[in-house]
Amino acid sequence: MGEALRRNRATIVVGLVIVAILATLMALVGRPQEPQGTALVALVHDGDGTTHELPLDQDATLEVVTSFGRNVIVVEDGAVRMAEADCANGYCLTQHAISSPGEQIICLPHELWVEVVGSTSDGGQMDESAISYDAPDGDVDLQAG
Repeated sequence: MGEALRRNRATIVVGLVIVAILATLMALVGRPQEPQGTALVALVHDGDGTTHELPLDQDATLEVVTSFGRNVIVVEDGAVRMAEADCANGYCLTQHAISSPGEQIICLPHELWVEVVGSTSDGGQMDESAISYDAPDGDVDLQAG
């Protein structure tokens, strides 16, 4: 048995190297990549029609006050989250921090949404499936604060 192992040592080493290379390539292919030269940006669309840009590579806090209410959006460690909102239900505060293109946080009563994009030309459409909500009584008042 020991003789066979010594005789096939080169084959075993080459096989292990190939397995290591394939594992590394599979890990890299499965990882989402942002376009080269494009920093991720959080676009904050408020209920009054203004869009604010927050680069995710810089920690920042943005207070948005509109005719619908007040929200505070925070960028920390490459992710954006809703830190404060004075809406009645506060569902936007329970949504997790986002950091990948296409992810959104929505404050329906304030008609405000935050989305992560690869460039500012990529944004602008609310993911309406993310805001579907069945009220217990079957009626939803979108203007309620």
